[in-house]
Amino acid sequence: MRNWDRISGADSRLVARGLRGVCMVSATALTFGALMLGMAAAPAFAAEASAPADSAAPITDIVVTAQKRESNVQKTPLAITALPAELLKQNAVADAVDLNGLVPGLVVSTSEGFERNLAIRGIGFNVPQNDSAQPSISYHVDGVYIANPVALNTNFLDVDHLEVVRGPQGTVYGQNSTGGTVNLVTVQPKLGQTTGFLKVDAGMYALGQFEGALNLPIGDTLAVRIAAQGTHHDGYARATNVPGTNGNYALSNENSLHGRITLLFQPDDKFSLELRAEYARARNHETEGKNIFDPNPNPWQQTSDWPGRIEYDNDLFSATASYDFGFAKLKALGSWQMVRQNGSVNEDGLDVANAVAIYGYTDPTNPANVYNDVHDIQYFFHRSTARTAEIDLASPGGQTIDWIVGGFYLSSDYRVGYDQYAINSFPTTGDPGSLLNQLYPIVTDPNALGFGGNNGFYYPYFYSYSYLTRHSWSLYGQATAHLSSSLRLTGGVRYTHDSNTTSICDYACGAPVNVALSNTAWTGKVGVEYDVAARTMAYGSWSTGFKPGGGNISATPIVLGYTYNPETIKAWELGIKTTQAGGKLRLNLAGFYYFYNNLQFEGEDAIAYQGGVANIPAMHVYGIEAEMNAVLPAGFRFDGNLTVEGSKMTGHYQLLDNITGYNIDKKIFAQYPSLGDTCVFASPTCAAQDVAARSSAYYDVYGNPAPNLPSVTATGTLSHTLDLGNGSSFLTAVQGEYRHSYVNAPYGDVVIDGVHVYRTPGYVLWNLSLRYKPSDPRLTFSASVKNVFNTGAVLGQFTNQFGGEVTRQYEPPRRLIVSAEYKF
Repeated sequence: MRNWDRISGADSRLVARGLRGVCMVSATALTFGALMLGMAAAPAFAAEASAPADSAAPITDIVVTAQKRESNVQKTPLAITALPAELLKQNAVADAVDLNGLVPGLVVSTSEGFERNLAIRGIGFNVPQNDSAQPSISYHVDGVYIANPVALNTNFLDVDHLEVVRGPQGTVYGQNSTGGTVNLVTVQPKLGQTTGFLKVDAGMYALGQFEGALNLPIGDTLAVRIAAQGTHHDGYARATNVPGTNGNYALSNENSLHGRITLLFQPDDKFSLELRAEYARARNHETEGKNIFDPNPNPWQQTSDWPGRIEYDNDLFSATASYDFGFAKLKALGSWQMVRQNGSVNEDGLDVANAVAIYGYTDPTNPANVYNDVHDIQYFFHRSTARTAEIDLASPGGQTIDWIVGGFYLSSDYRVGYDQYAINSFPTTGDPGSLLNQLYPIVTDPNALGFGGNNGFYYPYFYSYSYLTRHSWSLYGQATAHLSSSLRLTGGVRYTHDSNTTSICDYACGAPVNVALSNTAWTGKVGVEYDVAARTMAYGSWSTGFKPGGGNISATPIVLGYTYNPETIKAWELGIKTTQAGGKLRLNLAGFYYFYNNLQFEGEDAIAYQGGVANIPAMHVYGIEAEMNAVLPAGFRFDGNLTVEGSKMTGHYQLLDNITGYNIDKKIFAQYPSLGDTCVFASPTCAAQDVAARSSAYYDVYGNPAPNLPSVTATGTLSHTLDLGNGSSFLTAVQGEYRHSYVNAPYGDVVIDGVHVYRTPGYVLWNLSLRYKPSDPRLTFSASVKNVFNTGAVLGQFTNQFGGEVTRQYEPPRRLIVSAEYKF
């Protein structure tokens, strides 16, 4: 523990120094930008008349589809960040986790090493261990809703730009958009053009990556675009105690392939049809999950003895058809999606000896009473299919009234299985491979799971097999009235009906428990926008959002119940967007206040191992955000964002946090050494003791902060472009990123043995980017150094509901990446 304390102290000093640097740059730039608001001319730039022309990258306007119609990002009355492909490449963004720091209020983390979780302004996915639960941030690829959040494991491929919309989008995007939505827009096929690119990356940790695309015309009305990507890199972290690996079992490595074929048929200017087929696969070791009590202070060395592996496959077939009637454009989208993921993970992130020492218990009054079946190993499989259909009819823009109406349908099913072992030794001493895997070889037959394949003492302490279905449909409409050349009023409404079923078999159940739930909701929006000046717009809105409830995956809860309620949100937002100084300065500001009801979270039941999803009645979230881009003299440019947020749970709710509950369990289990953790099922006396002790430890969450909500985040990038003549240039960019600490669960800042077990530490990161563009515009050479100072920054923290362990994933260590790209 003393080692961890020393690291925490060093990190806090680093955070303080970095925050001062980042905030000083951000505050200076934001103050400068604020002085420019409303000015038609910029005196600060007047002196540039006699200076050489700026060679810094200009501030470009991106066309976004955040309202399901094309609009300039600066004329869209939403808090939206649009990240073009060049910016994603400059920041070496490969997948969703790499978006941390680039978008105000966005926190991306992992859970159990195999699932990405998004949170915007503290509204996110707080129930990763319940597969019936839905995300709070919807994800779309080319307008197609992606039903399974596991699909975020797929790397980004052939991206045109990425849109991140903050705030509830319950009208045009519907359920599961209570916190916002992410739209990945890929490069579309083009008629009559033979174009493409090839990009190759190499770097530390044996990085080897290629990405390329080819656009081919087929006659006058057809075009096809083929894109592919392959990635390999060694592990950023190591499991040090896996037998036979000399302390070098790789964690957080990658071996992945991703491909997409898009066919465009466009016989005339009115009709177009796009057909897409996409496949992604990965065969990796498990992601780092370092226990907060790991005795090794190195953030990238994990005292684990388990060789976890994960296999992932994602198929997506979709079609988009559109027809322009003149008075309106009709668009229809359909998709079929399948996600498969299998593997095993070390839930506690430790080896046997450390797991027993940290999580085991010996009764000091009777040393014969011992509970040490604690080393937590899990096998799992996920298999989901989804079918989506959407149709909308939208008027052309710029009318007296701009409108859109539409409907959406989703049908999905989900098969999930878990085998979880709690042991104090392996069947063959020192050999993790001797632990029989009941689940992984047979992923479709529930009779082969868990106790059905008992191999003596080493049967799973927990197994489950679930079948989940969901059907959802909705109708929506939104209109914007142009009351004058400067004033516009927007109103929208959506009706949603969601029904889902859960069939769950836990432990040695004789028959599955079946739960069915239906939810209906009306969501909507009212907004106003006003052009304060030629390139300055102010806006305000009131909007609502909805995320459905569902069934729990525990068979015999006594407090939480078999179902949980929907989440709802009511949000106020005010903002201003301005572009000044002849397009050289852009400043966007937004303030928001949320009233959030029935927050879904992973709750503990009064009986051990029967936790599930529960609802905290009420929560308020509020904050301000700023984004700034400024082209400065002498080839410099600044890009930055700053977010300050707060929150409070305003409803009274009694809960038990995971770790406190586990600490109670092990003291009671120790009194039944022959039964261990099965005593709650095999002994009524044990069950009564455990329930009574756990019930007495419940406490009120009133006043706690929202999970996944850092109070301050800030990112600033200062770049310089040197004009080398003949069309060539050299860019240098330095980026600083700060994120304050935050709690990752609604339990509050609980301190156990001197450790803040639910608090994710803050961090400061520094990155460096270099780019050389020769006189041949088809070529680009670049290099980047990620995590320049090799900081052990915690990207995310996960708390295991069914075991009580807390593990962390760290920012990878310092990496050098060099790239070459050729466009044609």
